[in-house]
Amino acid sequence: MAVLPENISAREQSKVSFPYTDISDAIAVAEGLMKGGGMPLGRDQLAAAMGQAPGSGSFNVKLGTARAFGIVETVGGKYVLTELGFEIVDPARQKDAMARAFLSVELYRMTYDEFRGKLLPPRPHGLEAAFVRFGVSSKQKERARTAFDKSARAAGFFPNGNEDRLVMPFGAGSPAPTEVATEPMIAEAVGTATVTSSVQGVGIAVQGIHKSILGMLDELPPPKTNWGKSEQADWLDAVATLFQVIYKSDDKGEITVTYEPSA
Repeated sequence: MAVLPENISAREQSKVSFPYTDISDAIAVAEGLMKGGGMPLGRDQLAAAMGQAPGSGSFNVKLGTARAFGIVETVGGKYVLTELGFEIVDPARQKDAMARAFLSVELYRMTYDEFRGKLLPPRPHGLEAAFVRFGVSSKQKERARTAFDKSARAAGFFPNGNEDRLVMPFGAGSPAPTEVATEPMIAEAVGTATVTSSVQGVGIAVQGIHKSILGMLDELPPPKTNWGKSEQADWLDAVATLFQVIYKSDDKGEITVTYEPSA
C-alpha cells in the first residue's frame, strides 16, 4: 500500500507501496538525522534538524517518503537511519545506495522487473495505467507517476536524459538477495575490519563495532565535563534504542532509561 503521512486516511491507500514524493525528500530526512549526530532522534528533534514544523503536513510526507525508500525506520518512538540510510549520505557509496533505495520501493521494483529491457508505456496515460494495474489507486496514479519519474531521474535510471526506459545506473548493482551469514563469514568480517573512531580527539582502534555505536561514542563529552544527569539519561536511552536496532534478542519488552531528580 502507499506509504502515507500520518494524517492521511487509510481509505486512500493503494494495494502497492510507493512514496508520495521523490527520493530527494528521503535524502533530506537522512541528512537531518546526520545533523543530529547520526543517532536516534525524536520527532521534535528531527523536525528541528530539518528546519520543519513537527506537526506540518510537509514533514509527515517527508517521513513517509524516507520510510518508503528504506532509509529511515522508527524504533522505540524515535527515528533512526538504516544501513542504507547511512550509505545514501556517504558520497563514496551514494550512487549504489540511490539505485538500491529506488528498487526497494515495491511499485518501482515491479515496474523495473516488468519493463526491464523494454520501452516504458507512454506518459502520462500509459504509465499511469500500468501503475493502476500494479495496484495503485486511480486517484493516486498521477502522484505516483510524478514521484516515480523524479526519483528514477535522481537515482540515475534515465541515462543521457533518455526517459523511455529504465536502465540500471552504470557502476551500481542490483540489490543482492538476503543471505544469512555463516559463523566463519562473520568471524572473517569482524576479525579483519578495523575502524578508527575519534572520541574527543583521542584515536581508538576498534574491530567489528557498528558505525552507529561509534557515532554515539563521538557524542560523549570529555572527562571531567559538567554533564547533567538528564542529558546522560538521554544519551543512554539513545544507546538503548540503537541496541534494539543492531542486536537480536529473544527477550520481550523494552529497555527504558529514566532520570528521577531527588526531592
